[in-house]
Amino acid sequence: MRPLDRSSRSLLTRHMTDRAATDTPPAPSEAETDRTALAHLRKAEHQIVWLRWIGIVGWALILWRGDAMADAGRAWAVYAGGLAYTAFAHWRVAGDRPILSSARITTVGDPLLVTLMCIFTGGLSSVFFPFYYFTLLAAVFRFGVRETLGLLVLTAALTVLLYVAAPGPAPTPADLLIVLFYLGFSAALGIMLARWAQENIDLAESRARALGIARDRAKGLARRLIQAEEEERRRAAADIHDRMSGHLFALRQGADRVRDGGLSAAVAALSSDVRTLMNEMHPTVLDDLGFSVAVEEYVAAQREHAPFSISLDLDPALRNWHCRSDAMLFRILQEALLNVRKHAGAKNVSISFRRDGPGAARLEIADDGAGFDPQSPAPGHFGVLTMRERAGALGGSLEVLSRPGQGARLVVCVPGGEKT
Repeated sequence: MRPLDRSSRSLLTRHMTDRAATDTPPAPSEAETDRTALAHLRKAEHQIVWLRWIGIVGWALILWRGDAMADAGRAWAVYAGGLAYTAFAHWRVAGDRPILSSARITTVGDPLLVTLMCIFTGGLSSVFFPFYYFTLLAAVFRFGVRETLGLLVLTAALTVLLYVAAPGPAPTPADLLIVLFYLGFSAALGIMLARWAQENIDLAESRARALGIARDRAKGLARRLIQAEEEERRRAAADIHDRMSGHLFALRQGADRVRDGGLSAAVAALSSDVRTLMNEMHPTVLDDLGFSVAVEEYVAAQREHAPFSISLDLDPALRNWHCRSDAMLFRILQEALLNVRKHAGAKNVSISFRRDGPGAARLEIADDGAGFDPQSPAPGHFGVLTMRERAGALGGSLEVLSRPGQGARLVVCVPGGEKT
């Protein structure tokens, strides 16, 4: 095949430059960002609801055992209030109510509930006191630094309240300072972890965008290279026709004049070989009459020497199907039949070309041959990979359905593209 001429290289370069300028996906709008944040917040609130119920169950077990309670009657009354609050929070989150306001209510309500739980279960030494740390960490990942600092102030004030008002042995000021230090440390740790997590998310998203851009560029380049290859094939076939036809015709006329039957047969065979070569490089009927007619002619030619029978089903509605991607779709058909001939050992092959929704088509090639595992192709066999790349370059998809000993079915779905 000849190298691309200067005009083809310039066209390819211009397409690559234009594509590179438009490959970067647009940044999400502020509304889209807000919707995503609210969706994450709703998911977090659903998870916290069940943790809150677990805490309520644990509170009931402690009250039932009577551990560290100064007034059992008042403790159970407070528990009833906590149970009602938990049910209310669940109702808020489970319904269609605004999730942001629900999250704010529970962010303030949770430490208040923890305070009531601690008052009747040991004060600063209560088994429920670590829930303060959880509320701070949850606030960091649900909201942000400012809200977390505000919650830290509230939690510290409630901790001082427990120090003053909780019944039982009074803790020392040193105990209070240690607890406050732990509260501040948990808030700082949460902020640091949240920032690390966000940085990792940003890095992963950046890498995903870069990979997406590279993938799109590779697909675009593959499509342009395939199109350039088809254009070169078409141009080479046209050149062979233009340069050889006249000479072959003159040679045929000369052979007829000298009445040399052997020479005439040789010229006829040579003419047939040249026509076959041109059709294999780029069927002229593909440009003139479209894909369906080209498939009919190609299948008719294959039936003459193929070691299997071929049935053809063409949708009459696609009789006039004719678009710029026909050549690549035709190459997939050629490659599929070549693979069947070389590897399948099939007796029967069926080909269908039908509509697949508005403006789209579906090409299927099925055989009753040996079959194979599409996930583990034999080493050195790149036919399926080549066909899949061509289908992707068309903006379509290729699916291979096969099992060893059960034949194979290849399905190519392609958009209509631009009609010519």
